[in-house]
Amino acid sequence: MYQVYVDSGTSNSKLYLIQNMQTIDTVIANVGTKDSAISGSNDVLLKGLKEIYDIALERNHLQDSDIESICLSGMVTYVFGIVEVPHISTPVDVKKLWDSRYLHQEDKYFHRELILICGAKTAQPNQVVNMENIALMNSVRGEEIEAIGMVAEGVFPKGTEGVMISPGSHTHLLYLKDGAVTDIVSNFTGELNYAIKKDTILGGELSDEDVKMKPEDVLQGYNAVKTYGLARALCIIHATKVFDVCENAVRNALLTGIIAGGVIDMLAYKMEHEWTDVKKCVIIGGKNYIEAYKIICEHLLPELEVEIVTGKKGESYALYGYYAMVNQER
Repeated sequence: MYQVYVDSGTSNSKLYLIQNMQTIDTVIANVGTKDSAISGSNDVLLKGLKEIYDIALERNHLQDSDIESICLSGMVTYVFGIVEVPHISTPVDVKKLWDSRYLHQEDKYFHRELILICGAKTAQPNQVVNMENIALMNSVRGEEIEAIGMVAEGVFPKGTEGVMISPGSHTHLLYLKDGAVTDIVSNFTGELNYAIKKDTILGGELSDEDVKMKPEDVLQGYNAVKTYGLARALCIIHATKVFDVCENAVRNALLTGIIAGGVIDMLAYKMEHEWTDVKKCVIIGGKNYIEAYKIICEHLLPELEVEIVTGKKGESYALYGYYAMVNQER
């Protein structure tokens, strides 16, 4: 028998066809919860997911009856996903994540049961969230299974305290202790970058490319926001265009230093006050801009071991997290 695992995000979904705990095919689609949110219906997401499922079956000469199970994680449990499912509270380890899976009978497109992996939140059961404690409240959908995958792959061996940084539309810091996601801090990063590029004068002064990060440029952006604040730091970037000081690519690095710097400042704060045993930081992703997080980490926290990682052979740590969960029952 075969299994299917789908890692579905805001904009993209990746399907893995699995046999004997090995990936034998992958199919990627540019469909995610963003499309459902725009259309006002999750039909577009479900239709897109069913299309890549059918492609995987056809390419491998399989029938639906050959597939033992279909498991999905990420944004599928969001309100604009397949079905809204509440987060589970930290700490979250591999056993808790799998034991909390949600079984959903999907009868419009798949006509079968789907296994949905819940996201994680820092709010505890029955805890009242208010303005006094809202700064402590964070949640993720998809990053929790990536973190579990890192533990399973030995990136964070049990007994090793560390932080996984997952840059994206929101950049999340996940604190791992004894193999479990114990705390989360979320940051409004990619959304801010998008808004600045789309709806401000800086949009025409920045490169559309994912440019290579030079440490001196990234740190200049970081130092600007630390010294002058966000509004002035952004104006300094604009001034470099007015006075023809640098190229667009340099302005990208300055902006990335400003945005990423706030995240690393948050990491430094947590390490000083709460995550005092952290010795290792792993940044997940393969794009050039992610290097800015490493540059600022090494500048601000020189005692910290910092590493940028991606999955092996096009696979993701979310897939490794899925393997770790399923292996518990074998």
